[in-house]
Amino acid sequence: MGELLFMKTHCHYYLILVVILILSGCQMTSKNNQIRIYDPTEVNDFQLPILIDGIDTVRSYRQSRIKETWFWTLLENDTFLATENMVVQVVGLHPLQQPPTPFVFEIPDEEGVLAYNAIGPFQYWTSFEQTGERCLVALQNAKKGGYWLSVFTHYCTADQEKHITWVNRFKLSLLLERF
Repeated sequence: MGELLFMKTHCHYYLILVVILILSGCQMTSKNNQIRIYDPTEVNDFQLPILIDGIDTVRSYRQSRIKETWFWTLLENDTFLATENMVVQVVGLHPLQQPPTPFVFEIPDEEGVLAYNAIGPFQYWTSFEQTGERCLVALQNAKKGGYWLSVFTHYCTADQEKHITWVNRFKLSLLLERF
């Protein structure tokens, strides 16, 4: 009878040990579902997916998001409106029709003028503001290697002599051709 009691006690301990091992094993193999968004990092112009030529750039940034990487470049700005002159580049799984919401400009709903650069076709819109500024808004989507590159441009200038056709010179960066 003592042996039977000894076996039952050990079976209970054994069963408890197995349950603990199973539960701790499940906890150790659970997936981490944290969402990580990193602060913007300043990058050099050659680290952008698209090289910007024909206009002075002030500073460029990169930010890793959940399923996208954002790049944006602040351009020379003679209008002094902080959100006005920039190029936004988004690398992701899908093409975008509007820039991400932190960038406070929009692509018009109507059809733009179709043009081409080294990356492919793009649409652009020009306008003349009441303040005398000429403005350019452009959208370009290109697919390569399973990823989409969406490029949004917003640029205004009060200088009537400045050309605003520098988006025609966009080309893929040699370092990031595969983006």
